[in-house]
Amino acid sequence: MEVRINDYPVEIMLENEKNAKEVVKSITEWINEKNLIFLGVDIDGNYHDAEEVPPVPVENITMMNCLVQSRADVVYETVNEGIAYCDRVLGFLQHTGDEGIDADELGDLISGMEWLQEVFSTIAGLLKMDLGKISFRDEKVSAYIEKLAALKHKIVTFMSEMKDQDDIDIEENIFYSLREIFGVFLVSEEMKRLIIDSIDSPDVLLQSLKEVKEMLPQQLELLEQIAAAYQTGNDPEGVDKLFRFIDFLFTYTRTCYQVSPVFGVDLKEILIDGISLEEKNRELQTLMNETMDIMESNDMISLADILEYEIKESLENIDKYIDLLLEQV
Repeated sequence: MEVRINDYPVEIMLENEKNAKEVVKSITEWINEKNLIFLGVDIDGNYHDAEEVPPVPVENITMMNCLVQSRADVVYETVNEGIAYCDRVLGFLQHTGDEGIDADELGDLISGMEWLQEVFSTIAGLLKMDLGKISFRDEKVSAYIEKLAALKHKIVTFMSEMKDQDDIDIEENIFYSLREIFGVFLVSEEMKRLIIDSIDSPDVLLQSLKEVKEMLPQQLELLEQIAAAYQTGNDPEGVDKLFRFIDFLFTYTRTCYQVSPVFGVDLKEILIDGISLEEKNRELQTLMNETMDIMESNDMISLADILEYEIKESLENIDKYIDLLLEQV
């Protein structure tokens, strides 16, 4: 029997494991030590969730492919799903016009809002965040979740009493705020710690380094576009492009923090003009924290300035650092 993890062949010594269920149990212990999440297993082309692996005898199995994911990736993908859902809701509300929203659409909206509540609970658990202590603008994040719950209750009540000619006004601001909060999660200290604990394979890290270098010129141009959007009052375009930049920064940060434990490279020793990559990354993190604070205060002029002048300037020579990293690796 050949055993793989995410399609990569691995050497595994079977002891007393007699079937697929027992093999998965043994592998799960290793996966948990690596702070990974076991999604499921493909046994000769048949997929099974991790909790539902059948006791197929090992002698009857040709290939077992275990599918795992880092906790950081789970958070990242879940956050992006949350952002995409908020975008869909905002687009839907903006195009309802005079037609109003029918009962089926309201039902779908309620289901989506319940899903959003679960998403925030899941992310808070994975990041070990207390949403009652995390601030966004003038309130705690938990207050925005309560507003979401209140809006859901309002819609449920309306539906129980609605008549054909009735219509309901749904505030869009809560979905704008939740969308931005998701972005705050991606650059939080809690996310940084989770990234460090969630290790990728060496080949994935090498590829990520090369991709970051290739993407850098486009991202520098994107920062100018974001600043221009905010300076001209086009906040929706600015927010959309800012999240694209945060995606890039997530990839860069994730890769950088994993290079040291995987390849044994000390970021303090990667120097350009006397400034180490460790210092550079610390500077970027500080600037992103300031960016989040400015977003919370809704000061779009200051936001445009820090993106165009400070963050862009800090990023401009990252490609040189990456070249040195690749040489060390």
